[in-house]
Amino acid sequence: MTGLLNSNTSNLLPQWYKLFSKKKIYSSIKFYKHWKYIKMLWSIPNIFNKYYNDISYNKLLKSKFILRNNKYSNNFNISSIIENVHILVFINGNFYSELSNYNKNINIELKYNDNNINFNKNSDIFYHLTESFCYKTYIININKDIDEKPIYLLHINDGLSKDTVNISQNRYYINILKNTKTHIIEYFTDNNKYYSYINNINTFIFIHNYATLEYTKLSLENHYSYHFNYKYITISDHAKLNSNIFVVGNKIHKDEMHIKSNGINTLICANSLSVLSNNNNNIINTYIHHIASSCTSKQLHKAIISNNSKYLLNGMIKIMQLASKINSNIFSQGLLLDSTSKFNTKPQIEIYNRKVHCTHGVVISNINCDQIFYLCSRGISYIDAKKIIIDAFFKEVINKISHYELHKVIFNIFKNLI
Repeated sequence: MTGLLNSNTSNLLPQWYKLFSKKKIYSSIKFYKHWKYIKMLWSIPNIFNKYYNDISYNKLLKSKFILRNNKYSNNFNISSIIENVHILVFINGNFYSELSNYNKNINIELKYNDNNINFNKNSDIFYHLTESFCYKTYIININKDIDEKPIYLLHINDGLSKDTVNISQNRYYINILKNTKTHIIEYFTDNNKYYSYINNINTFIFIHNYATLEYTKLSLENHYSYHFNYKYITISDHAKLNSNIFVVGNKIHKDEMHIKSNGINTLICANSLSVLSNNNNNIINTYIHHIASSCTSKQLHKAIISNNSKYLLNGMIKIMQLASKINSNIFSQGLLLDSTSKFNTKPQIEIYNRKVHCTHGVVISNINCDQIFYLCSRGISYIDAKKIIIDAFFKEVINKISHYELHKVIFNIFKNLI
């Protein structure tokens, strides 16, 4: 293994291998398949800069990694940002049923050393690290008898010191069974503002026939943390997905979403809003793969960027030969608050069927001086005018949330950030 590591990245793999060797997972087929591919990737010079030229991984790769114990202290804030939810609590990647409160129509199973191989060569090394080293998989089944209350997944992490990075990683299988309508809220937070940790999560979601999933993710983690989340969503006949991701903080935050529309007459809405400051780095990767006909997919991605922060969006829409009557679009918009910020986007479209309607668009701008002048001429102060323009910018994504109370809470969170 030593010969495969260069001097810039030699700290991560040996540490993770040593930390997780006690879990006795190395006899699995899954581990060897992904570990072999990890070593192949690691042999490529500057593997991280090859994919993300503007983002530096050097500090993370040279960190000292630790694994926190499974015990929790009483100072963890176990609460929901909205009322009337089924709450499932995860601390440092471990589920705690004694802290959770949910009904019997939500079935949670813990499976160890799952040999189910999910292999994607297009993903980066952190995805393969989780598939290799994560020895447990949480399986969540949601059936049609569930009530209207949202399912609230609360993820709390904490570090140990400024000089170490706590590893929190997990795999989730979420089944939205036939004719089920549900709302899943994932909330990521931490127990301190200054200690570093890494969230490394692989999520597999299956939306079965005639099922509807509204998915809301809110990540409010500290500026010293790292977050890598890889979602693989499969949608069956007449199913619907409304996904909204909201990101604040993180030294590096990456959300990668692979959506495969296997069924006919599906509806996919995938949106995101990021507020980046204080040298934050945010990567949004989306891959929507249309296989069946008569489907619609819409994407809206927005970012407000300042203080030497960077935002990267890679959006791929692929329409196969048998997927006719597809209506698909992707639109991204960046609002730069200063000259040190960067917004990069790369929309991509592959179409193998003529009977489709597919579009993409990008708008990158600073705050419009004419709009500021217009508002100030009506007696509004410069600061208030600037806030009005920013509020209008991010409100378009927040309006995609159908839950009234959640919509109100998230709007107030973002309004207070600016």
